[in-house]
Amino acid sequence: MKSKYFPNSFYRVSVKGLCVRDGKLLLVKEPQELSGQWELPGGGLDFGESPRAGVEREVEEEMKLNVVSVSEQPLYVWTNKFENRRNIDWYYSVVLAYVIDLDNLDFTPTDECEDVQFFSKEELQTADLHHQAVPVRDFFNPDDFNS
Repeated sequence: MKSKYFPNSFYRVSVKGLCVRDGKLLLVKEPQELSGQWELPGGGLDFGESPRAGVEREVEEEMKLNVVSVSEQPLYVWTNKFENRRNIDWYYSVVLAYVIDLDNLDFTPTDECEDVQFFSKEELQTADLHHQAVPVRDFFNPDDFNS
């Protein structure tokens, strides 16, 4: 779709959770049929859903874990461009990353997540990250989570 008023402006909103323990960031590993890469927990915001509710729903769906708190505002925000995905030539994703806390880490693999692991800032630099999560290498600062 082209518009002289809104060129190249189709965005999908993605909500992600930032769970940090001992200065390390929790990532989920997608199954090989999805990407086989490490990604932040979360996903696409449903129509009419609040971003905070979307984070809770997505974490529960992909990790079967309960979110006990979500920050009032996103801590990090960035955009990505996707090409030739979901039968669309291109679209952008705007990522809203909220600080979350989980009631436990009793993880059971699902169709969307086969493993979870905490990564230090240094480990993020060489981790096989999904391209949507790559900006986290620059953004993530463990000091942002000391309150």
